[in-house]
This record gives sequence, structure tokens and C-alpha cells, in this order.
Amino acid sequence: MNSIHLNNIEKHSEINYLIDSENFISENKHINFNQFNKNQIIFFEYTSDFYKLKKYLNNNNINYKLLSDNLNSEFIIIN
Repeated sequence: MNSIHLNNIEKHSEINYLIDSENFISENKHINFNQFNKNQIIFFEYTSDFYKLKKYLNNNNINYKLLSDNLNSEFIIIN
């Protein structure tokens, strides 16, 4: 993903990074976050338009992993 993608996504989604999500990671012990790089981007369902986001990622062949947190809210980590 490059800066053009980030600028386009930023129009409908809040961009977060795993390295800044320590509380979120500690609250979701059921997920092995060690499999991800700490600099990877994470999108939360409650701060994004997930329909537009998933459509954009799929249309631009951007690999991502869709997961659910301990409250069953979805989030995406960019691979």
C-alpha cells in the first residue's frame, strides 16, 4: 500500500497502526498479534466505513486480514 492508497482510504476510514494499539492488543488475548509487524496498519469497524474500505482494498488487490475482537467488532490488518 502506498501513500496514494492511504490518502484515498483516509477519506472514509481512520488509519491506525498496531504499534499504537497496545491497549487493544492486550484486551484481545485470543488473537496472536505476533504474526503481524508492529508497523502494520489496522482499521477498526467503529471508525471506518467498512463497506467502502473492503471494496477499496479488494479493487486495488491490497491483502488484508479480517478479524473480530473480544466484543465481536470487526477490524482489518493490512498484510
